[in-house]
Amino acid sequence: MFIDKNIEILQQNAMHWIGNLTPSSIAHTFISAENSKVEYFEDNNGVVYRTEDIYDQSFESNPLKKEIIFVIGINSIDELKTLHKRINRDSLLVVIEPNLSFFNHVLQNKNLELFNNKNIVLFSDNIPKLNDFIRGFFSNYGSLGLAKNINFYQTNYYRNNEIETTKYVIKTIREVVRNVILSVGNSVVDGLDGLKNNLENLMWFEKAKNVAQLKNKYIDKPAIIVSAGPSLNKNIKELKKAKGKAVIIAVDTILNKLLMEEIIPDFVCSVERIPVVYEYFYKDKNIPKEVTLVGPPLLDFRVFSEFKGDILLPLRSGVAEYKWIQDLLGIDNDNFIGMGSSSAHVAFGLAEHLGASPIVLVGQDLAYGSKEGDSHATGTVYDDKVNNTKTETLIQDYEVEGYYGELVRTTYIWGYFKQWFEAQISNHQLLVINATEGGAKINGTLQKPLTETIDTYCLEELKSVKETISKINSYNININDIKDVLTKEKNYFSKFKETCTKQLEVISQLKITHSSSTKKLTKIVEQLQKTNVIMNEILRHDLLRHNLQSIVVKTLWDINSIEQVINSNNLMKNKEVQLKMLNTAIVCVEQIEAHINNVLENYN
Repeated sequence: MFIDKNIEILQQNAMHWIGNLTPSSIAHTFISAENSKVEYFEDNNGVVYRTEDIYDQSFESNPLKKEIIFVIGINSIDELKTLHKRINRDSLLVVIEPNLSFFNHVLQNKNLELFNNKNIVLFSDNIPKLNDFIRGFFSNYGSLGLAKNINFYQTNYYRNNEIETTKYVIKTIREVVRNVILSVGNSVVDGLDGLKNNLENLMWFEKAKNVAQLKNKYIDKPAIIVSAGPSLNKNIKELKKAKGKAVIIAVDTILNKLLMEEIIPDFVCSVERIPVVYEYFYKDKNIPKEVTLVGPPLLDFRVFSEFKGDILLPLRSGVAEYKWIQDLLGIDNDNFIGMGSSSAHVAFGLAEHLGASPIVLVGQDLAYGSKEGDSHATGTVYDDKVNNTKTETLIQDYEVEGYYGELVRTTYIWGYFKQWFEAQISNHQLLVINATEGGAKINGTLQKPLTETIDTYCLEELKSVKETISKINSYNININDIKDVLTKEKNYFSKFKETCTKQLEVISQLKITHSSSTKKLTKIVEQLQKTNVIMNEILRHDLLRHNLQSIVVKTLWDINSIEQVINSNNLMKNKEVQLKMLNTAIVCVEQIEAHINNVLENYN
């Protein structure tokens, strides 16, 4: 029996994800072994399966390139050992075993010393947990840098059995990887534009209500998040019954429609900095003072300057730039909320911050409606403005499971939004009711009609949200302290830019020719590797990481696409990649310095 030693081995790597073994999770029982390579298992229906521990000679992998190889199946240990020997030594092997029966068998009867290698990670749990594992796996820059070098290998059992399971695992991994790549970051220009807004809007923290003081103010009280999906058309009028008995949080897109229906939400949420958010949703709008604005300081300056009611400026959790702003302002962690990438995500993060339960989703279709191209409820600005630009531009369509089990058409952007909700629900064990009554199915939610939800959960009058907000303090912000910190940061960026400029000059002067000797090429490698110090510093500093993360990751993608062989061609490619990265970093830092200077001048 190997179980004690195997447990000791697996405990050495925190990246492993292993589910709980229960009697119900054992779907296959070991029967017998023909020899050291061939085994027989019987499933709960009495079907017998033959497995053979044999390597698939048709598998193709380039041992000269680093990859992430997702392996499906753990039972064939010798097969895994052969695969590990044949791939690049710096590649990552991720073993996915969706059948806990096989993991249990291996844990007790086979030697898992292979997993002493730190570049081998194991997942063995129910398939619905795979999403969370893959997202966590790619939170590491070493993994993220290989996100475009993905390969799949099926062990013997999964090459011959459970083909649909294999397809589902591969599809799940590809969807998460696609969304990981999508979330790496916008262009440097876009990030710098966001920084400009964030810095200009620091002044509003003097007026804004302290987000931390709202934490758990409505614990275990219902909150309804009203989004603008087409399904809202059929149940929007039901919301009147919930007023005063649930916290009503609207996305900016639907605010005007709600007001026309004489439904005044407690909060309106925005997240995008683009001018059209101000022009469509806030400019010349008669928004009652009872409505509180919720949005990051990223928003257009005019949104805050013209809004009549109270404002909340939560910081976006998981975003490095806001960690930098937190340090700048000297405020605590309870000022962060989850925001994702949409105004509905902001609303969801706010509801969670308030301690609300259940959180009810309405109009959260994340899919097209029954009418061709129908993406939003009627009565929103999309009727006469946004729909004039074709919704097909929302990125390629595909089909997902719908609210009622049917297939519905969505986009990769909406799919990303859906995965964000699912991750929040799973990670925080939230009670979320999807009362959209249409659109895409959001895993982890309970599905109930809005009428039934209101009748069940919205039974008592809540303390007035406006009254609660009025008793919340504003921030105690000292402008002089902010100026001092900004000045120190400006000096830091000046020194960092100098470091980048020196390395750029060194690399630019490297002479790489086809006649270069091995000794010379080795010295060139040493010079190129010094850029790693700069990339590590970018990833260490919150603001640099936020604005240059996408460039560093794309640089890693480009470098990892080059074979790990020292020759003139490969080093010339590496040189060009680094020159591009360093030039971009220098320009970015210059813009950061300029934005900080502008703010300091405005404060003088």
